[in-house]
Amino acid sequence: MTPQKPTTRGERTIDSSGLPSPGVIVVAEPAVFDVLAGSGASWRLQDRQGSVAEMWDALSGGRLDSRSRILVFSDSQRVGQVDDESERGQVARAVVAMTKAGARVFVVCHRPERWEVFNEGIRSAAVAQGVEPDSLTYHRIDLGNDPASVLDPMRAALGAEVSFPATPPSPRVVATERPTLPPIGADEVTDSPAPVAGEYPENASRELLDRPKLPGQVTITVTSSKGGSGKSTVSILLAGTIARASAEAGRPLKVCLLDLDTRDGQVASLIGKFMPTALNIRVQPVWDEERIRRNLVHAEGLDIETLLAPIRPRTADTVGPEFYRTIVRSLQRMFDVIVMDTSVQYLEPLIADVALVESDEVLFVTTLASTAIQGMARALREITAPSDESGLGIPREKIGIVVNQSLANVGMERDQVLAAGLGVPVVGVIPLATKDVLTATNLNRMHELLRHPVVGPAYNDLARACLPGRELAAWQPPEDAARPEQAPAAPESTAGSSADDGAAKRRGLFRR
Repeated sequence: MTPQKPTTRGERTIDSSGLPSPGVIVVAEPAVFDVLAGSGASWRLQDRQGSVAEMWDALSGGRLDSRSRILVFSDSQRVGQVDDESERGQVARAVVAMTKAGARVFVVCHRPERWEVFNEGIRSAAVAQGVEPDSLTYHRIDLGNDPASVLDPMRAALGAEVSFPATPPSPRVVATERPTLPPIGADEVTDSPAPVAGEYPENASRELLDRPKLPGQVTITVTSSKGGSGKSTVSILLAGTIARASAEAGRPLKVCLLDLDTRDGQVASLIGKFMPTALNIRVQPVWDEERIRRNLVHAEGLDIETLLAPIRPRTADTVGPEFYRTIVRSLQRMFDVIVMDTSVQYLEPLIADVALVESDEVLFVTTLASTAIQGMARALREITAPSDESGLGIPREKIGIVVNQSLANVGMERDQVLAAGLGVPVVGVIPLATKDVLTATNLNRMHELLRHPVVGPAYNDLARACLPGRELAAWQPPEDAARPEQAPAAPESTAGSSADDGAAKRRGLFRR
């Protein structure tokens, strides 16, 4: 059979009903593919894939349309070969990844005698990952000896989504299973930016975006000009501090941490969870509240939700500015506080056109290294300069400096930091606690730093500076507080340590 021409990026075929014809990806035997190709159904059949790995590679390379919403797998495509069991495991993960991403998934069952083992393996993995096994649905098709029998169950399951030519009814019934796994592999899906219809991409949920923001909603961007400044640590501990302090004050705030560093995101490593990512939302037909919440990752101990960045840097262009602008505005209708962790490339569109523009407050993180201070001066000049002077035009009034890893008597005085800040105030000073921070990072115990006797109070002060007027409980040491590794409280000569700074914090340094 002549292979189907691969679907080009952005191509959308319209069927006779006026609706876009759904794409179909087939990772099954040639006989199954031939039946689907000759069915006359109103779908766009992609090239057949010989394995799950081949499918992920084709999706990553753009040879398959990642907006395809129907997938057909097989439990036996590699039967008789040494990688048969490995392929079955990959099929199981791909089935759940695509189901969780909102696709209609079918598995052609050639070996019913081994089906329970196959299905139980999926359910066991789901339990191991803390996912409810009954939360997702896919369709099992008992093929028998007749490849054509694949069509009747698909017709029954798809209903009005796909039109089929009239055929005699078949007595064969589809068996529906409900397994789940973490969406391993869906992160590798790539696609071109969604077509834009007006202000938002076509996948945007207007029902969600037409709602007002939550009352008092605050969106905070955390950025820097130098790697190693600890901005991801600042982002996650600020978000966790706000969640904890508001809850302890009796007014819990819903907090979401959004990793916008699409080429080198660190949030996943800090919380010890890597899936799902923003790509799992990107491939959804509609980015509504239910699908967004389904693909957020809860950070245990911090009591925050996170939207993780894609794992592979080469997928960065897939989740571009249009997508993230839509998601940020959607999250503003769902969460009281959003904290956005960004890359150091502050001029790239994802930061310059989305993070800095959509946020109410911008935290610029620096250390006391002279190279970091010099880089901060250059960056703030670019960020705050008017657009007609080739700057980004971000008002100084919504920017604050956070001095991270602060230590006294290192040859960097407070006045030097303020001068480099071009009039931008210091809103937080986080003392150096290298061993404890590194240990918490390596063991995915970031929440323990919220009660750290040196770090904890500093983040509580920063949270209060970011949310003036909101009810946040004062920091309290745990009953079994250990002696801190060191006590690097900054003297007055170090940035942000003067009495004037303390007074400014109490009234809110963002001057809104």
